Amino acid sequence: MRVSSEWNDAPDDVEWNEWGAAVRVRVDHAPVAVFARAVKDTSAVYRSERAAREAGFERVPAPPTFTFVMSDSGAYPDLQPEGGTGSMYAASGHDAGQAFARDGLFLHGEQHFTYHRPVNVGDVLEGRMRTSKPVARTARRGPMEVTWFQTRWTDVEGGAPVVDEQIVSLFFPNG
Repeated sequence: MRVSSEWNDAPDDVEWNEWGAAVRVRVDHAPVAVFARAVKDTSAVYRSERAAREAGFERVPAPPTFTFVMSDSGAYPDLQPEGGTGSMYAASGHDAGQAFARDGLFLHGEQHFTYHRPVNVGDVLEGRMRTSKPVARTARRGPMEVTWFQTRWTDVEGGAPVVDEQIVSLFFPNG
């Protein structure tokens, strides 16, 4: 099995569902500071503009994994593109929302981030997510399914890439 060079560890034979709707997020200072505290990062650069500038940042940066949760606090209705719902989940039949509605045990397998530039307080970013079709595997505990989630975040102005995320989810139907 060959591994894709664009996304860590996604096999070439994975079948992908369509990209979900665009979601726009404004990165606000309070959620960045709260997230840093939640992940036990005590650096002042996440709480102070002065500390961020003294450390060489143009603005207050977001902690490295913040993009994983930022749509939970910054996807304001007025930011959304025409017809946008503020949700990344595709309306198709194989989206994450439908997948997580099943009985069984879900585990977060691994997560990868590829940064094209830092995420900063004040940024307005647009993200789209897609999921793979579940891939059946056998684990020590029995049958399982592996699903990949990819999210691409870009600048709203200009569309330049900011960060790509990949999450691997494991599902055990008889949990």
